[in-house]
Amino acid sequence: MKDHLLNIGYQIPAGKVSTYAYLLEDADSEKTFDTFGLRFSGKTSLDALDVLYTAEYATQTQNSGATGAKDNDAAYSLIEGGVVVSGVTLAAGMETLGGDGTYGFSTPYATGHAFNGWSDQFLGTPANGLSDIYAKAVTKVAGIKLLAMYHDFSSDKDGDDLGSEINLLAAKKFDANFSAGIKYAQYTAGDDAYAYVDTDKLWIWAEAKF
Repeated sequence: MKDHLLNIGYQIPAGKVSTYAYLLEDADSEKTFDTFGLRFSGKTSLDALDVLYTAEYATQTQNSGATGAKDNDAAYSLIEGGVVVSGVTLAAGMETLGGDGTYGFSTPYATGHAFNGWSDQFLGTPANGLSDIYAKAVTKVAGIKLLAMYHDFSSDKDGDDLGSEINLLAAKKFDANFSAGIKYAQYTAGDDAYAYVDTDKLWIWAEAKF
């Protein structure tokens, strides 16, 4: 790869404004992904609660590197809002990776696992794009981090049902050296026209650091 990456951020009282340009090129095939975006994220305190908000938009042009080939264009958008009250974070949002049936917004260096469901159905963006409407709750009880998240997936093009998913997590750090956790993902497939199948995944882990 031969990449040029630029990210500029500026802090204002209401949050952080960032703009970025990620220009990625496969040095062998000369395929390029040029992405330009703008993001705003912040938090405002109101009496006993904090209000969270994020908005982001980006455009992407992909060129296959072949002589005379047509560029592919796609857009990305994210809007999320939430509150933190009594140690509980509640948030909901919609993330859309655009697609026109031929090309879907690409994130070559990203991990879809962290954003679009732990069952890993969408590690790559479908050609019809992906819209993820989600809600989550996060808190900590007796030092144990608890997270529950629900995803409702559909295609950006035509709005086809791509299924839904529930993610659950419990993790605890006992001290500077020891931690353990368990997490679970249950994906329920949508329209039969797509090749997705019902999937359950379970992780149990323990970690020691010295």
